[in-house]
Amino acid sequence: MTVIGLLWLTLCLHAQGDPHSLRLMGTAIEGSVDSVRQQLVANGFKEWGQSDDGEDLYFRGNFYGIRAKLILSHSVETRLVTSAYVTIGPYSTEAMLTKNLQYFLYKLQKEHGEFSQRDDTYFFLDDFGSIKLSIANNDNGSRDIRVFYFPNTAFYKDAVCLGFHGPVQEVVTENAVAEEQFMHFMQNGQLENPDLTHRQYNRYGYLESAQMTEQTGHSIVKYEYDDDFRIKRRILTNTEANITYINEYNFNVQGDIITQYQKVYDKNKECILTITMHNNYLTRDEQGNWTSNSLTFSYWEKGQQSQQTTVLQKRTLTYWE
Repeated sequence: MTVIGLLWLTLCLHAQGDPHSLRLMGTAIEGSVDSVRQQLVANGFKEWGQSDDGEDLYFRGNFYGIRAKLILSHSVETRLVTSAYVTIGPYSTEAMLTKNLQYFLYKLQKEHGEFSQRDDTYFFLDDFGSIKLSIANNDNGSRDIRVFYFPNTAFYKDAVCLGFHGPVQEVVTENAVAEEQFMHFMQNGQLENPDLTHRQYNRYGYLESAQMTEQTGHSIVKYEYDDDFRIKRRILTNTEANITYINEYNFNVQGDIITQYQKVYDKNKECILTITMHNNYLTRDEQGNWTSNSLTFSYWEKGQQSQQTTVLQKRTLTYWE
């Protein structure tokens, strides 16, 4: 992988939280079950048991301030969370049921947007999963409110780190400058790249560190982020070549990278090369990924005159079903 081709792969987050995940009152419902369990306990839920097969963990706590039971399900093989299931009730009166139903719909709508309704079932869809709220009848005539959280994003966020939306499988870029010409993602979200080794992911599946194989040995990459968990600086160091690459990024209000700066320093910490890239996204597909981009590219190398050119980039994307 080229140095400039790795710059997109640094769009990762601190382990403080993941805005790119389905969340239950601030807790990301994804990743290691042990990590999600710890976060639920930290947020006030109390664990009291598990199912015989070990796939479900049982909790009690407050769901938007109202006493509730919660079941956290996970895969025994991978220990990754698959869903969360909240039960509130039982309710013996129509008035209390209706009051709390409207209250939960209001809270969920604020966090996850508009809902659709079919009979006594309400559906919320966001970019990272789905939520179903329903009314269930009990044998004694009482009723429960049940809320089911089902994440649908891949665990590994390499595609998100590359700035993509949706279940991206392959990307082919014409006139690739700021990324690889061809990229392939596995269904779990990982980028297939044998040159990127010793990967370390945080509990949300975001790449935090890696080692990159190059012609002159290996490079180590470090990342710095802003308060919105967007990459603001990437530092790549190749000690064998005595070269350091520093990338800095500016974003627009939509979260798109508008400007990228890359500077290369020699062993004496002298800047020997500067690259500036300005993006002007022209078209996007239905997933929101850009399909054409007008890239203004400025290049300066020590001892040479600065050069500037504009490149029209086009992309073809395919998605996992």
